[in-house]
Amino acid sequence: MKKKIIALILATMFCMTACGGNDKTGGPNGQDSAAAEEENSSSATEEVDQMASEIKEKVGDSVSLPSESVTKAVSGTWRDQGNSDLYVLSEDGTGTKNGKALTFECGFDDDNNITIRLAMDGETEGKTYVISTDDTGYGINFTALDSDETIALLPEGLKFLDLTDDRAAGVIGEWADANGNTYRLEDNHDMVISDTKTETEGVFNVVENANGTLLLKLKVPGGSLEFTYQLNEDHTEMDLQSPGDDTVHHWTKQ
Repeated sequence: MKKKIIALILATMFCMTACGGNDKTGGPNGQDSAAAEEENSSSATEEVDQMASEIKEKVGDSVSLPSESVTKAVSGTWRDQGNSDLYVLSEDGTGTKNGKALTFECGFDDDNNITIRLAMDGETEGKTYVISTDDTGYGINFTALDSDETIALLPEGLKFLDLTDDRAAGVIGEWADANGNTYRLEDNHDMVISDTKTETEGVFNVVENANGTLLLKLKVPGGSLEFTYQLNEDHTEMDLQSPGDDTVHHWTKQ
């Protein structure tokens, strides 16, 4: 039962991101003020967190408040792809932009968007952005509610490998796992995952993180999976392992 409740909360959060409106007109009756945005965002966040708090009282500490989960998800060291600004965001809601102190708060607005409010040290209001993920599954985008400004962030030190790179080329092809699922990885980053009943289209990327670890990410509508991977010498077998998980998945090239 606990797992079902947690899944319901997470599903609700992702539905908000995917199905939320794009109206950026601000408050009621056409108002477009930071005060109206802050009030809407605050009330919606409180409503969502209150729902989770009531569930948490019944099932225990296994449930995190949605706003806390979003804060954890955006925490890390990020590089803005537009102007190379460096953001360091911590789980306690503090951080820096190019070494200058800031605070941030994650929540939800009345248009069902997941939001983040960034305020540099000394600012009283800050600026609110809608949070979304990019096509690779690695980046996050902050789109301002009151302008066309977009902050496109990728983890600092992450390098996308070209599929002609020897370290990445071996993953291209059709693979099968022990459960009868097949994975067709194309040289244009397209991907099809198939079982006996369904086919799911998506994309994949091969990256090297700041620690020099090679990672394969599979992204499909609704989520993504990331693995470290090890190819054998002739690239006919591949072992994959999710970071932090002891389970090893074995794929064989078809």
